[in-house]
Amino acid sequence: MQKIHKIQNYLYIFIIIVTAFTVNTIVASRGVFPVDTFIHYDYSYRILLGEYPVKNFWIVHGFLIDFIQSIFFKILGVNWFAYVSHASVFNVFIALFSYLIFKELKIDKTICFILSLLISFLAYPVSGTPFLDLHSNYFGLFAVYFAIFSIIKKSYTKWFYVSFFLCLSFFSKQVPSAYIILGVTIFNLFITIHKREIKFFYYYLAGSLFSLISLIIFLILLDVSLKQFILQLIQFPSSIGVNRYANYELGIKNLFLDFKFIHLFFFPIIFLNFYFIIKKKNYFNSNEFNIFILISIYTLSTLTHQIYTQNQIYIFSTVPILTGFLIFYLKNAFNFKKNYFLIIIIVSSTLITYKYHLRFNVDRKFHELNKTELNNAVDASSIDISFKGLQWISPYFKDPNKEIQIINNFIEMLKKDKKNKMVITEYNFISSILKKSVFTPSRTFDRISYPLKDTIYYDEYKNYLINIIKSNNIKSIYTFDKNEINIKNINHRVFNYISKNCFDVNRINTYVKKLDIKTCEDLN
Repeated sequence: MQKIHKIQNYLYIFIIIVTAFTVNTIVASRGVFPVDTFIHYDYSYRILLGEYPVKNFWIVHGFLIDFIQSIFFKILGVNWFAYVSHASVFNVFIALFSYLIFKELKIDKTICFILSLLISFLAYPVSGTPFLDLHSNYFGLFAVYFAIFSIIKKSYTKWFYVSFFLCLSFFSKQVPSAYIILGVTIFNLFITIHKREIKFFYYYLAGSLFSLISLIIFLILLDVSLKQFILQLIQFPSSIGVNRYANYELGIKNLFLDFKFIHLFFFPIIFLNFYFIIKKKNYFNSNEFNIFILISIYTLSTLTHQIYTQNQIYIFSTVPILTGFLIFYLKNAFNFKKNYFLIIIIVSSTLITYKYHLRFNVDRKFHELNKTELNNAVDASSIDISFKGLQWISPYFKDPNKEIQIINNFIEMLKKDKKNKMVITEYNFISSILKKSVFTPSRTFDRISYPLKDTIYYDEYKNYLINIIKSNNIKSIYTFDKNEINIKNINHRVFNYISKNCFDVNRINTYVKKLDIKTCEDLN
């Protein structure tokens, strides 16, 4: 019998791995939203050329994903499959880790398997390609899972991994990781004092120090300025966050209605734990209560970030995750044995998962493709053979062939220009196709990507941009966009930082302007 259980367990794990990898790979290749789809593509390739985040291109979010992706490119080649494989492997880890944590909570193995499959459909396929918020969110989840393992196993050493994964989360993106870090740190101090076991704190601190020392050594080896690192990842983003929180209005919709299905599973967990606090003596000392605090930290952190972010909602994988913990409290803590009610819970979670699978995986809403005729997508290998497997269609052009032709014309134009040039565009794969850097100065170009004119860090970015141009002997700047290039667009990207007198402006076509650099005071 034990052998049969082992075989069943290995079979479940195998199916989870195959499903999680395959689903994400298929979904990721259905259409593109250039600025998000390719946000790490060229920048990971440029790492292989010896150019690094902070040092060679401005970032406002974490740098970790670029380095992880560069490893995938190094091993598998610079191509679409290598890019998507990064996200697909991460999706596998999310599903597998959830399966293991549910098993550790003594939930029926088949239920663990079902919930893990549901998670694999909603975790990374929402984006499909490597994305900052998702890496940050799920590294934070891994940290919470390790903390839960520590409680169940009564293991101090797991707290080393808790702080390590929190650091990975932060350097993927500063939020939601900052919320999770704050909550988990307070919880660590609580159990350290409450249980009078200083080892909880020692291992947590050791993981933090290890991560910090590793980071400093890493920056030194890459010759990345610590001052610039702090500016780009902490000081400047903090100034953006303060304004966003100050100007945001909370209401019933963004607090409850947008997340009603998450609340549908989270509120019963809260209710049950308050019930146990009243009914059970010393419940505050129980593993069940500590697990409740940790899963609440994760849920509330992700909800807070999602409420204040301007991205599409990406956290619906929380539904099957919370389903597992709700079953844990009903079956283990409450001696719940009514199987028909258990079936209702699992079926409800499955139906909700299916709803969001249709919205985000089939209709591709996260990448703004829900109003696009995805069936009209065409093979992206017509741009470059490295994009084999990607079905190209974006929200910007009804005819994907037209967009591809515009991209190909631009690439041919760059190939003919043998001088050093800078390209500013949301189509962040130009360097990888040309097989050389085009010195794009920032990972993105929206209004929170770098300091604007009349802001506190304006001079920092101005000097940074000028230094890239001068140190790389840039002769011209190409701006390439999905829409018609206008003066407001160029001001935001270039002229607000370098005088227009430094350029001869040539309108190549509707989508391309070339700024030929000439001698001027700003660039002396």
